[in-house]
Amino acid sequence: MNNIYLIYGEDKYLINYNINKIIKKNKDYNKIYYDMENTKIEEIVDELNTYGLFGKKIVIVRNAKFLARLKDGSEIDLTLLLKYLDNINNDSILILSNDNIDNSKKIVKKLKEVGTVIKCDKLENNELYNMILKKFMIEGYKIEKRAIDEIIKRTLSDMSLINSEINKLLMYKIDEKIISFDDVCDLVSKREEDNIFELIDAVVDNDKKKIFSIYKILRDEFNYEQTKILIMIANQFRLLLQTKIMISNNINEGDIAKYLKVHPYRIKLAHQKSNRLSIDILKKYLSDLGELDYKIKSGITNKNSALELFFINL
Repeated sequence: MNNIYLIYGEDKYLINYNINKIIKKNKDYNKIYYDMENTKIEEIVDELNTYGLFGKKIVIVRNAKFLARLKDGSEIDLTLLLKYLDNINNDSILILSNDNIDNSKKIVKKLKEVGTVIKCDKLENNELYNMILKKFMIEGYKIEKRAIDEIIKRTLSDMSLINSEINKLLMYKIDEKIISFDDVCDLVSKREEDNIFELIDAVVDNDKKKIFSIYKILRDEFNYEQTKILIMIANQFRLLLQTKIMISNNINEGDIAKYLKVHPYRIKLAHQKSNRLSIDILKKYLSDLGELDYKIKSGITNKNSALELFFINL
């Protein structure tokens, strides 16, 4: 039996899923949770070596930041943990989790040598699609393809959010057991980002009616000031420009997402949208928005009508 697990990655839902999977497999073990934000390594090692009154135990350690290179360059003394890994207590299971690791660190190399390593990266769109489809099929439901696409779009591929929305849809259609695109539109909430994405789409298409319709929603329903909407639009166009330039230099979407520290799904959308505009046009939009922001802050232009004029003059 394996007593050591290293679980890491960007997807917190998958990390929790794998931790719970190990716990279920060893359901007779007592569960003890630690967070390295407020725990010393000595406490963890003492816990692992101590024989509990109630039998065997699983020690779950979250935020094990010593597995990665710390931003301030500091290190903690891991001598005790390394010694423990040379002489593991068979009555204890250790689960270490963190969002990333440094493969060059001695502790990481040791954990890979003596334990099981599980990487929990965010799923690609096709993997997400198949996972959502499978969840509905297991429950005996049918779902339209574009309904699944809409779930992914509205949740920005967030697994914990997807899981929550799936449960909501299962309850909503418990009798009919058929999930349509309209059901997803009615039940799965749009995030604020979705409205910005749609606004960018409308600007790209120069669809004035749609532009002002979405703009009204952002202003009236979300109570966004013009300056905030302007900044959000500028940020999206900047993302489109960066993505287009990197794609033209043969950098793939995954690497772009990591470099820009942006969700991969947003890069996918940016790639699709940027195909419809030239680099010169994207630069012009950014320049115009920057000039507009300056004029608003300088009092040269009325902030209540500045953005409308930008839309009209597209």
